Amino acid sequence: MKRLILLLITAILFGLAFGTIAQNMEAAQLNEKGLRYLECGNYEMAREYFMQAIQHDPTNKLFYNNYAVACMNMKKYHEAANMLTIAITIDPHYVKALTNIAIVNFHLLKFADAYTYYRRALMVDSSYTKERFRLDKVIAGVKKVQSENPDNEDLKEIMRQLEIIKNNNDIYLK
Repeated sequence: MKRLILLLITAILFGLAFGTIAQNMEAAQLNEKGLRYLECGNYEMAREYFMQAIQHDPTNKLFYNNYAVACMNMKKYHEAANMLTIAITIDPHYVKALTNIAIVNFHLLKFADAYTYYRRALMVDSSYTKERFRLDKVIAGVKKVQSENPDNEDLKEIMRQLEIIKNNNDIYLK
């Protein structure tokens, strides 16, 4: 009788484990489809596949980050922020989510929050973060946000400060 119970418990556990593995494999395939759509610029379809991946495996930080990237490309910054918050909750040291949420907060004109996440990302992986926030990339990004918010005085001041930094860097490089 004990043997039968042990066999039954083993079979149930194996079934549960196999089901989880199958779910994770399906989630990975859905994520891959989403990435292909993301690369092609079809952000809506990418977002749909990333959501399906999340539904199959709600513990995978990559899926939330990828979903957020699709949202960022569609200028759905609040939705992106929500997904990135989940990714960071799953892994507080996930540098891609930290840098993405810094960018999202900047687009939402939450400059202090953007800076806070940027600093956190620097502490986690300074080389990745420095590359992601190279001065030329930051200036281009700020110009983009400024073009969407031409009357924002904070953006004007940020741009002025960045130009000073750029000019000083140019002087030192000569």
